[in-house]
Amino acid sequence: MDVVAEDLCQAVRSGREVRRHGPYRVLIGDGALQFDPKVIADPVPTGTQILEAAGVTSPTDYVVYQILKSGLLEELRPDETTDLRESGVERFIVFRTDRSFRFLLNDRSFDWGAPHITGLTLKKLASVELTGNDVWLDVPGGVSRLIGDTEFVDLAAPGVERFYTRATVYKIFVNTRPKEVFTPKLTFWEVVKLAFPDASPSQTKIYTVTYKRGPSSNPEGSMVDGETVHLKDGMLFNVTPTDRS
Repeated sequence: MDVVAEDLCQAVRSGREVRRHGPYRVLIGDGALQFDPKVIADPVPTGTQILEAAGVTSPTDYVVYQILKSGLLEELRPDETTDLRESGVERFIVFRTDRSFRFLLNDRSFDWGAPHITGLTLKKLASVELTGNDVWLDVPGGVSRLIGDTEFVDLAAPGVERFYTRATVYKIFVNTRPKEVFTPKLTFWEVVKLAFPDASPSQTKIYTVTYKRGPSSNPEGSMVDGETVHLKDGMLFNVTPTDRS
C-alpha cells in the first residue's frame, strides 16, 4: 500500500507537527519563481537530492536555496542536509550557477548568484540588525519602495538595483500628537516622556498610560512602571498625570 506524501506546505500553514517519516511533498521553484510540487522520500535530504527531485541532470551547474519561514534565502550545498521535519522549510529554489546579478546595497556592490533576493537576505548582507531596520529600493525619479522581509525582488530587471537600509520609523500618536519612534519597543517611562518630556518618578505625581491599535502581541491595554510594549504604525497612547492625594 502506497503511503500518502506529507504535504509540508499544509503542515506549516496549519501549525501542526510534521510526520516523522516520508515521503514529503515540497515545492521547488526556478529562477522565475514558478513552483511545482515534488515528492522526496528522505526526511533529511541533501542539496543533491533536492536537485534530483527537481529533475536536474547536471548538478554542478545549479545551486539550491531553501526559503526559511523568516524569508531568508539560505544556500543548501550538495552534501549539506536539511531536516524537513524540524526546519519548517517547505520551499526550495534551484538556480543556474553560470549567471550573477549585480546590485548596490548601502553604496556597496554585490554579485548575487540568483535572479531574486528577499528583503531579509538583503538585511543579512548589509550586516544590520534584522529587527529595527528596513530595506528600501531606490526608484529613480519616483518614490523609494519598502521591501518586506519575505518579499522577493527581481534582480534581472533592466539596470542595477540600488537598495539601502535605515532604521525603522514607527509613527504613533501620544495624547493625539504624532510622534516618530526609531525603536520597535517603548518602556513605560519612554512613553510618558513623549507626552511630558520633563516627567520623572515622583512622590507627588503618578502617570497612567493606556494604549490601543497595537500589534498582536499587545493590541491594547495599560502600562505600569517596568513594562514594555511592542509598537505598530498608528498605535495610540494616552498619558494622564494625576497628583497623589
